[in-house]
Amino acid sequence: MPTCIVCLDTLKDPAALPCGHVFCHECIVRVIRTITPYTNQHFCPTCKHPYNIAQVDPALVPHHLRPHVSPSVRKLHLEYNIPSTMKSPSSSSECEMLRAENASLKTCCFVWRKRAAVHAAATLGLVGLARLARDHAIKMKQERDEIRTRYNALKIRYEEEMLISTFPPDRSPRPICPLTSAISLLIPSAVPPVSDDSYYSDCPDCQPMKRKREKSPERSCKRSNSTSPTISPLAPSAEVAVAKYLQGSLTLQ
Repeated sequence: MPTCIVCLDTLKDPAALPCGHVFCHECIVRVIRTITPYTNQHFCPTCKHPYNIAQVDPALVPHHLRPHVSPSVRKLHLEYNIPSTMKSPSSSSECEMLRAENASLKTCCFVWRKRAAVHAAATLGLVGLARLARDHAIKMKQERDEIRTRYNALKIRYEEEMLISTFPPDRSPRPICPLTSAISLLIPSAVPPVSDDSYYSDCPDCQPMKRKREKSPERSCKRSNSTSPTISPLAPSAEVAVAKYLQGSLTLQ
């Protein structure tokens, strides 16, 4: 059955436009009235073909032209036949065949429904297994990061201990030089004082040097009878001068 493109229903009181498209008379009139501001020029809702709704006074049209003058919206009378319903088969053989086909289709639907249920159960199981695997992977990644952090800390500690064991710190007492022992008299400290007989101190490190100096005889300066000027004895070293000055046995010039 023909339908109206405006109301999408069966045509009621059909009316045609100059372009040939048919609509319900009420629908096309409603479309014309909804357009503002009012105008005589309109367009077909289907093909957008323009048409004019201006009314022409029949008295102004000559008699021989009046049959050719018609309004833009013309009412139509459509005749269409409703298709007759199909007659049901009367033969029993055809009914039996249709019943058998129906039963076969029901059996196929039942089989496919069972297969779909099995497939859905398997799919749900795989989805659950995938979720468990993902959670386990996240947990293992966290444990791996923690173990890596602890490993790096232990590695640094091990390297420090190996470095200390390879190069232990030197804790043995350093020998005290004579200049240090002389200067130490000015500052109170736990270092033994310098003795009167030698510029070496009484510490255990200076005892061998002190004994060696006491055993060695002093050399006397030789005087020559030549007319050359006498050579003055060598000046004491800086360490001996500092030590004698601190002892009060030498005065600065």
